Amino acid sequence: MTVLDNFRRQVGRILLSLHSSLNTSRLSTHVVIRNHASFIPKRVLIVSKVSRYQFERIREGDISDDEFKKRVLERGTNYDKMLAGHRKNKRVEKQVIDTLNRNKIDYKVTNRLTIDKPYFDWADLVIAIGGDGTFLLGANQIFGNEKPIFGVNSDPDASEGYLMLEKQYSRDIPRIFELLKAGSYEYVMRTRIRVTLRGEGVWGPLFHMHEKARIPGQEEFTVHKNSDERRLPWLALNEVFIGESLSARTSSLEMKIDDRKDFNKVKCSGLCVSTGTGSSSWYKAINSVTSQMVSDLLRVAEPDKTLSDEQVDRICNTFNDSLQFSPDDSRMSYAIRDIILNDIWPLPKTISPRAYCNSLTIRSQCYDAGLVFDGGIGVPFNVGTVAILETHPEDRLRTIELMN
Repeated sequence: MTVLDNFRRQVGRILLSLHSSLNTSRLSTHVVIRNHASFIPKRVLIVSKVSRYQFERIREGDISDDEFKKRVLERGTNYDKMLAGHRKNKRVEKQVIDTLNRNKIDYKVTNRLTIDKPYFDWADLVIAIGGDGTFLLGANQIFGNEKPIFGVNSDPDASEGYLMLEKQYSRDIPRIFELLKAGSYEYVMRTRIRVTLRGEGVWGPLFHMHEKARIPGQEEFTVHKNSDERRLPWLALNEVFIGESLSARTSSLEMKIDDRKDFNKVKCSGLCVSTGTGSSSWYKAINSVTSQMVSDLLRVAEPDKTLSDEQVDRICNTFNDSLQFSPDDSRMSYAIRDIILNDIWPLPKTISPRAYCNSLTIRSQCYDAGLVFDGGIGVPFNVGTVAILETHPEDRLRTIELMN
């Protein structure tokens, strides 16, 4: 087979995948639980964002404000913009607290530096103030499907906040509680991923992608355990990523999908396993095609046919949108990043670079790898360790959306 023939076969596979995705998109209006009963929480936990200003201030240690500003400016950072973002977050936090006080609702405030599991056990409502990262931090610590959470975007001009309430509520906090009291809200039950580890070293030291951040649940890892199986004390709302810590190093993983008997070995730049909620985030970025890519593929497949830029953009956007699926879908979807394919490492016929699954078993052949929940908390995941990823109805996250 010539190089050109092989290339044409690969193009054909990609176009077939494109056609299939355009016709089998599962994105639909998500199932919600409509609740017209008045909801007035008694105990609220506020999970507030640690701003860039706070993070940098802690990292610099005990220095004066003038010296801190000088160092920030020397690094080329816009100090005024960083400080303004911090103040915006604190203003929204204060508005939430003032509203809770007026409604005589008890509350506690925490962030990623002070967060602790008992806070979540105490609260009957969790409010995340910041952006999607802060929402994910709070969601990781809610177990079961009964405790509700919603998020308030503290800087809607600079942050999209896909998981947060609509932007108008950032400037009208009292309205949120008026709608809750009036029963004008609904629950969206979002699927989350549960992970169980098996093998030696499953009680090893943890790490956090954010420097100096506290890791809730780490106390359970600080004592020696005899068991070689451990269900991790977090649930992933967006995705679980598995791969070597150094991105330039090849990740060697063995995968078993659903109830299949055999593992398939893959070499790649890591594995992203996403929920429907996460399918609009990193998962979509990994799998999205660009207009240039679509144009090049169509030019090879049909060299005598020319499409306008608008037609190419429409194909591109339709395909990328089709990658998303409903947040309450019980399935996961995995994506193998930059899978290595050649004569020695052909793509196994029994596995696809991207596919839905109900469960996934991964066995590591890596030497400095991690398994990371929602881009935050991680555990080592090295040679011989096995991870079982699955979803359960009782693990779904109860999120609040307001009805205008």
